[in-house]
Amino acid sequence: MAALTPLSSLLVREAGPQAAGLDQGQTWERLARRRLAWSALMGAPGDTVALYLSDGFEFAAALLGAWSLGVGVVLPGDDAPETLRALQAHSRRLFIGDASAPADGPESPAAGRALAGASVAMPAVPVVVFTSGSTGQSAAVPKPLRCIEAELAALETAFGESVEGAGILSTVSHQHYYGLLFKILWPLSASRPFWARQLRLPEEIAAAAARTGRCALVSSPALLKRIGGSPAAVEALLPARASLAAVFSSGGPLPWDAVLRSRAALGQTPIEVYGSSETGGVAWRERWVETDPWAPLPGVETEVDQDGVLTLRSAHLPTREWTRTDDLAAPAEGGFHLLGRVDRIVKVEEKRVSLAALESRLAAHPSVAEAHVLLLKGARELLGAVVRLKEPAPLEPSARRAVSERLRRHLQDQSDLTGLPRRWRFVDSMPADSMGKATRAALEALFVDGEAIEPECLYVQALDQGVELCLFLPDSLRWFKGHFPGHALLPGVVQLHWAIVAAREHLGARGAFQGLRALKFMRPLRPGKMLTLTLLPTAGGFEFRYASEEGRHAGGHVLLA
Repeated sequence: MAALTPLSSLLVREAGPQAAGLDQGQTWERLARRRLAWSALMGAPGDTVALYLSDGFEFAAALLGAWSLGVGVVLPGDDAPETLRALQAHSRRLFIGDASAPADGPESPAAGRALAGASVAMPAVPVVVFTSGSTGQSAAVPKPLRCIEAELAALETAFGESVEGAGILSTVSHQHYYGLLFKILWPLSASRPFWARQLRLPEEIAAAAARTGRCALVSSPALLKRIGGSPAAVEALLPARASLAAVFSSGGPLPWDAVLRSRAALGQTPIEVYGSSETGGVAWRERWVETDPWAPLPGVETEVDQDGVLTLRSAHLPTREWTRTDDLAAPAEGGFHLLGRVDRIVKVEEKRVSLAALESRLAAHPSVAEAHVLLLKGARELLGAVVRLKEPAPLEPSARRAVSERLRRHLQDQSDLTGLPRRWRFVDSMPADSMGKATRAALEALFVDGEAIEPECLYVQALDQGVELCLFLPDSLRWFKGHFPGHALLPGVVQLHWAIVAAREHLGARGAFQGLRALKFMRPLRPGKMLTLTLLPTAGGFEFRYASEEGRHAGGHVLLA
């Protein structure tokens, strides 16, 4: 376990040849020069600057450069134009991004020490971070210096021995609080070198581990779930297993199947860290059985109040008063179990429904790996469920409907019909932000039915003489609108057009349209129908047939020049 250097002391640390940034051979001497260069852009004491830099080493230098002048820092989660416009309320200074990179400062580290020695006191609020927006709009959270340093001390006490002598690799962004602590500030304070670039692919992680030797991986539930579920990713990571000393995950609880798969892929049981931008780190767990509880981090006190809500007191918070979280919990030996969020009670047709309780019951079904339930607003409010199954989600609409009906029956034991999801989406992976959180906006986007102009092609199968396509006709197809009001039918001309387009793509049919023979429309095609389109090459054109479980719908012979 390392002796931590206080953040303020990093500004006057002796520059030297020790490694600081792993991927480009960066040293503390280089960090001192880059800090000097960045500080020239930072303004005057008391100012605030918005900082977004993709390279972790440059980010660390710029952050220290701002603090050395007494300049506060705001960290946006991205550099999208709408994000930067929203930052105007928090930054009285210019936005500093990748395009702002200055030339190096003086070559002599002594100059860097001279500037550091003359610097003013660090700002009272050295950094402002933003919540993830997982339950609504993101909010700005100021993090006082004493709270950050208390949390760094807790991390070193809890995990310092696990990562002793290890370099730090990260798949998460340092623009968020979790990445800021684990990727940048904790390594700097403990004199552990870190990989500056954000790693995104298993191959990148393996290559970085090979160059680093003993290392720890700072990651997220989203990436760990993808890694564990991909045989190709598991194979790519095999060379990294011997180097990994620890794997950290934060941003949300890992489903149990993801814990098992990550352990198999990485050779390490992920250390899950529970907390938020507002509370800082609260607890951790390294599960060997699914029901292992969360244990408070060193210096954090937790209780479950009479309403079943988790409360805490720690130096990671601006006040030492007991603080109520937004999470329901149950006491356990040595810690607690999380049971969902307090603020997820909604009204559906004037009845109160707990979204967290629905999610918990869905997750208890043997076929479900992960579930989110949300209130969908519109002409009529109803519940939607996004479900990740333990097996791949079925493609066929009829199979999806069968699964959703099975899950609805599972929920009916404890909910009346009003409190059941009416719309379902089955996904192979949950939509997530850069921190691995399934935000409400991303989940809601799954239920936005945009206008479609083509059917959904579920599969293409080669035949002895041709090809067969399995198609699904969604309600959102443009061609159903107005044809006819109250009794939607797919126009015959559209069916013919699709057949010609598919024949050109899958049969290689060429030549201008010349005419039709034996064209027949026997049965109508309506929204929600799944059908097959069979295409057979002929001399001078091709034959097509649309069919479903009802029988043949249409067919004919298309002549091409």
